[in-house]
Amino acid sequence: MMNRVWKFGIAALGGILAACSGEGGDKLSGSSLETENSIALSVQLADGTPAARVQVFIRPDSYLASGDSLADSLANENMNFETNDSGSLTLTNLGYGSYIVEARSDSLKGASKFNYRSWHAGDGRVSLHVGPPGAVAGQVLLEENVDAPVTVAVQGLDYSTSTDSEGNFEFESLPAGNFEVVAFIQDDSTVVNEKGKKQHVSFVRKLGSVLAEVKSGQFREILIDARPPVLSFVLEDFENGVDNWKIDHSKDASGKIESADAGFGREGKAAHFTCTNDSLYQWVLMGYQLGGFVDMSGLDSIVFWARAEANEDTTKRTYVSFSFDMNLDSTSEEESGKAWMHIDVDTAWKRYVVVPSELQEPDSNKTGGNLGWDVVKRRITDISIFGGTGGEFWIDDIEVFGYSEFVAKKPED
Repeated sequence: MMNRVWKFGIAALGGILAACSGEGGDKLSGSSLETENSIALSVQLADGTPAARVQVFIRPDSYLASGDSLADSLANENMNFETNDSGSLTLTNLGYGSYIVEARSDSLKGASKFNYRSWHAGDGRVSLHVGPPGAVAGQVLLEENVDAPVTVAVQGLDYSTSTDSEGNFEFESLPAGNFEVVAFIQDDSTVVNEKGKKQHVSFVRKLGSVLAEVKSGQFREILIDARPPVLSFVLEDFENGVDNWKIDHSKDASGKIESADAGFGREGKAAHFTCTNDSLYQWVLMGYQLGGFVDMSGLDSIVFWARAEANEDTTKRTYVSFSFDMNLDSTSEEESGKAWMHIDVDTAWKRYVVVPSELQEPDSNKTGGNLGWDVVKRRITDISIFGGTGGEFWIDDIEVFGYSEFVAKKPED
């Protein structure tokens, strides 16, 4: 599946490198930033033997190979060279900057990074060894709205490939070393230049990258997660008490909430929620008011930690109900209600995840006031944890994913 592209963007070098000169094609000279410094490059085999007549490529360390044709950049002598019979090459008049030099033969490869500015006071020597290449394969994870072709390139080297329909890619032959593997999209657009004429431009939009260690003769897999980070914030950790939470209950039920040591291997404070329900039709909840209407249509999930006191009746469920409430005033033409899910709670601390797609669908009777997520998601006023059929519960670290904060709007907004 690998589609190596050797096509090189001339603008990427910006005139840093110029024509190859000298007998045997082993010198590089001419630059927009000329200096009298030179670099003596030595390429050797693993045993120290000179690597004669091997191909040499010089690229800025920020370079990304791209293109849609198999154009061998060896045809451009301004950037590609060959060692002499002694495995050496003299580079002169490079512009200041950081580069990667790669040497390769039919079966051996090697690469080295260097900064040309440092050679002003140094001895101006770079050496590298060539050996069996390594292989890298992986996958690019993208956000759903990216449908353009994705290119994956090894930064600073002349290797690039396109991902398949599932984001997979492969480099079958790379020199050993630590390299940044970058996923990007080549965007094209038309702009109006300073003379008022339309001009076609192309630019790179980086999606993500990962540092990959390539080992000689070995294969490794990598993952480039190009999805944007999921926003999150802690709604409540109970370290400052339970004042943000209120108890509510039906006529003949009762409940209490207090701050308590989390215990059972968990540090810090937690909410200790005690509730007594005389029947399935009575309820107790600990509720958090949001201060108005919150649009949660972009919610990814809410996670929290919980444990419960063991129920003496082993045939009875011990559960809580996590609820998103839409409480409207009496003047509203719409009915108040909620969207919720019921969660069996263990006696040991566990992390529970509430995902909108897994909330309970409403029935024709809208049992328990359940209107469903699609009805309430844009106007949620409270988050509640119902005590199921009663008992003791400990709740801790309620975290929201998909938002950096909740912004509540007042009814008049």
